[in-house]
Amino acid sequence: MNPRAMLMTLVVGRLAIGAALVAKPQSQVGTGWIGEDALRPTAAVGLRAVGARDMALALGTFATRRNGGPLRPWLLAATLADATDLVATFVAGKAVPARSKALIGLLAGGAIVQQLALAREVEA
Repeated sequence: MNPRAMLMTLVVGRLAIGAALVAKPQSQVGTGWIGEDALRPTAAVGLRAVGARDMALALGTFATRRNGGPLRPWLLAATLADATDLVATFVAGKAVPARSKALIGLLAGGAIVQQLALAREVEA
């Protein structure tokens, strides 16, 4: 996949996941991540906040790419967010279902690798 396509795939995916978490944190996106705890009203606060963060990262990256600005800071910020999600998921231990850990490992881990690869290729 060429760098432009990789970047757009990451941005669109982040925007979609973020929007889903903001709109309906109790949906499959929320429960797929943290399990049945996503159904608790208080969990919606954190899930919506993470969703808004992801939407902001996606929209900022997209706008910067469109305007020709430096992408590396956005890619590194997204990498930090994904790394935090990944570590937090595993630190939660058995509270997070094993299948959710596998899913986050693939999604966040894959995004981290792709974002770091892209960050090496773009101008600061």
